Amino acid sequence: MWKIAIIDDDPSLLEGMRESIPWHELNAEWAGQCLDGSQGVEWVLEHRPDIVITDINMPVMNGLEMIEKLRERKYQGKFIILSGYSDFEYARQALRLEVDDYLSKPITIEGLMTVMGRTIGRLSEEKMRHSENEDADKKIRVFEPYIVKEWLKSVLVGSAAKDVMDLELIKLKAAKWERQTHLVLCLELLESEGLDNWYAFDRGVMQFAVQNIVQELVEQQALDYDYVQMNGRQFALILHSDERGADAGSLPKQAVPAQESIATSLAKHLKLHTAAGIGTVQDDWNRICESFESASQALRQLPEEGGPSPEGAAGRSVRFYHQLAEAIRNAQEEQAKALVRTYIAERSPFAKADMKLLAGELWAIIAYSLYDVGVDLKQIYPAFEPVPETSGALEPWLETIVTTIIHSTHMSENMRHRKVVEFVIQFVHEHYMEDITLGLLADKVQISKNYLGQIFKNVMQETFNQYVTRIRMEKAKGMLLEGNLYIYEVAEKVGYNSISYFSTQFKKITGYNPTDLIN
Repeated sequence: MWKIAIIDDDPSLLEGMRESIPWHELNAEWAGQCLDGSQGVEWVLEHRPDIVITDINMPVMNGLEMIEKLRERKYQGKFIILSGYSDFEYARQALRLEVDDYLSKPITIEGLMTVMGRTIGRLSEEKMRHSENEDADKKIRVFEPYIVKEWLKSVLVGSAAKDVMDLELIKLKAAKWERQTHLVLCLELLESEGLDNWYAFDRGVMQFAVQNIVQELVEQQALDYDYVQMNGRQFALILHSDERGADAGSLPKQAVPAQESIATSLAKHLKLHTAAGIGTVQDDWNRICESFESASQALRQLPEEGGPSPEGAAGRSVRFYHQLAEAIRNAQEEQAKALVRTYIAERSPFAKADMKLLAGELWAIIAYSLYDVGVDLKQIYPAFEPVPETSGALEPWLETIVTTIIHSTHMSENMRHRKVVEFVIQFVHEHYMEDITLGLLADKVQISKNYLGQIFKNVMQETFNQYVTRIRMEKAKGMLLEGNLYIYEVAEKVGYNSISYFSTQFKKITGYNPTDLIN
């Protein structure tokens, strides 16, 4: 309900307006009154009405002086001037002070209702816009870390979005990068029994475990870095240095021991084996993608001398494959088609053998990018599509495949839910020690609690509570094996006040009693 105050030195006018205005029709209420501008300043600042109706000619302080004082003190309410004066100077001052409307005495109730209706209408529109802006700001605050994560990935593949540069975290990061030198260390998990075991258990847990180990090791070496998860098996470190020019040669020297310690620790603690590639040093952060590209080539042991140049087909394919995979994963149809058109235009015409090789590679990268978000390409295309006979038919062939995939039921359902579930998983891993509930997270992503529960179970094949409990027990297991804490301390660190309940849950999830893991 809107609050309206009237400032006038005529008591009879105040009483008449108070009694005759149909407040309920305006969804408004009488908030109070004052007899002069001086009283009005203090009263308005204390009670903050939405609208102030004020006379101009009053003792002690006139209405325009009062409005000026209130504007100086940041009062943002609406003003309607009520006066028997029609002097142009008054109108000019009113305009400067952003007065919303002007009524000349004597007034009618109908005239006052019209003016108040207009002013309340503007207030309602402003409140709606403010509410929408607050909702947008809230969403940005909640999702900003994840927007930054996606932006870092786009920096690596050379498609950094310009429309997110207004986000404060990204602006600060980019401003810092302007003064630094950069290098990319790219790592990929290799096929192994350890990787198979983790995939059978939980890829999400594996990725967080890898990230924790890598970040701890890099921080021990006091390196300035950003960690970027490219896909289920590949991740990258963007290393930064304040040294430039000839002094920037320290970055590759720092990257080598970092890569070696990461490989050793992942093999020791997670039974995971890695391949690594170190990219070129770049002074311009907009060329970090070139460092990533050279790191990816080194990762795959592409020839450095006597082989294709960075401007050749193989040199660009690494970036293209990542960009195409991201476009498909995010259901960006036009972006994916544009990438295909550009890629083919730069390489046509193709020999028939080259077409088959390229088509096979693209089919593999599409299948892998879909598998990484839980979609099996065979559900959409049960068999590999026959490769066209002519190079001119290659582009429509690929565009048709991309369109079919993005618009398929399997893809659309998965992509609607995958980002929400990724947010929930990340939140659980960062806040597992707190009292987190499905209702709390439903509020953050602004969908119903029941719907979020269904989405989570469909994607993860277990309920939200089961997942939270399992993550807590895995964290607790690691703490117990380290042997630095008592059982009750571990229980508290993973969110349990009752040791007996914690022990019961631990045995249920891991098959061990907590005491079994204490040396």
